[in-house]
Amino acid sequence: MIQEERKTLILRALEEAPVVKLEELAARLGVSVDTIRRDLKALDREGRLQYIRGGAKAIRPAEQFYPFKGREIINIEQKKSASRKALEWVKKGDVIFLNSGTTNTILAGELARAAIPCTVVTNNLPAACAAAASPCCTVHLVGGRLDGPEQSTCGTACLAEIAAVYPDLCFLSVNAMDTEAGLTDFRLEEIPIMQTLLRTARQTAAVMDSTKLDRVAKRQVFSSREAPPIITDDALRPEDRARYLAAGLRLL
Repeated sequence: MIQEERKTLILRALEEAPVVKLEELAARLGVSVDTIRRDLKALDREGRLQYIRGGAKAIRPAEQFYPFKGREIINIEQKKSASRKALEWVKKGDVIFLNSGTTNTILAGELARAAIPCTVVTNNLPAACAAAASPCCTVHLVGGRLDGPEQSTCGTACLAEIAAVYPDLCFLSVNAMDTEAGLTDFRLEEIPIMQTLLRTARQTAAVMDSTKLDRVAKRQVFSSREAPPIITDDALRPEDRARYLAAGLRLL
């Protein structure tokens, strides 16, 4: 049975139940668990289901790509937990870059509440406003073309301006992580921004809540071996930490 046939049968299984398990699909289709895992990840990249640990779940149309405000609410406690851990990296006087994304918006709010004197440089409009709420934060908003749905700046002018900045710290908000695919994202114009920042920042970390494990978005940002350390929340299981470490990803 070729992959396209298996993918069709997997999607039919999700019409019968909202969640399917790897082992059950493998037995049903007569192939290995690893083969089914690859099929599920391919379908996740295509936006046709959500790959989760141990299987997959169906995606309702409204869930495929949350608007920025919707994503800001989802998993907010995990994002706050990861953001507070990221603050342990910050020192007085640091120049900090925050790229676009809801996690960095939350991180900017936590940074403002911590009242650590620093400079925040960002292409993330809500993060700029959140950081500016503290008199301890000096905020520089990067220019460029405005991406309305993501509430951020992007494009050639934005990338050129970012390339000229050498921050002490960079915290990256990334969409998904997987042991095979590494760090991936669906915001295609944000990817070169993140790749540039990894080269220019003195220290870089991705800040991601643990629900983003075992997910694959549209395009690779960093392979498992080149990815920066990943700061995540305390819901991460020890066995998952060990599995990602074995793949070359450092989860903190």
